[in-house]
Amino acid sequence: MTLFGMIFIAIAGIINLGVLVKVLINLINEKENRKKHILTSGIMILNIPIAVFYFFIVMFLMSTMRISLINETGAKLTDLKIIGGETKIINELGVGERQTEWIPIKSENPIILEYRIDGETKHETIYSYPVTGERINHRIGNNSNRIENTY
Repeated sequence: MTLFGMIFIAIAGIINLGVLVKVLINLINEKENRKKHILTSGIMILNIPIAVFYFFIVMFLMSTMRISLINETGAKLTDLKIIGGETKIINELGVGERQTEWIPIKSENPIILEYRIDGETKHETIYSYPVTGERINHRIGNNSNRIENTY
């Protein structure tokens, strides 16, 4: 989806630029429709900040991974750390609770969860090769179905 967004931005930008140039040429050549061409040019120029804003949103989403942690251990978890992208810390996660974090991905390091349960520190790999733009539900303590991608 994000690749489609990038392609859409490029194509829409080229088309809008071409139409704007055509409208500006008509503005110079057609004296009787000058107000109409000025209004059209103004509206097209207003599209530029909207496209730039959309571009930044797409770039943010392309460099981010959304991870939902679901506690299926049967016990309260404390001192949770998501390591691998930008480190995120969650103080505690109760039994059956869910917490969603947006993790900026800066490298290809695995995403690892470290947490304390009953005084013991444990580690789980959330994702061994992070792909930006992914949305993941990670079931803590459930070895049979740890990762569930959602689109």
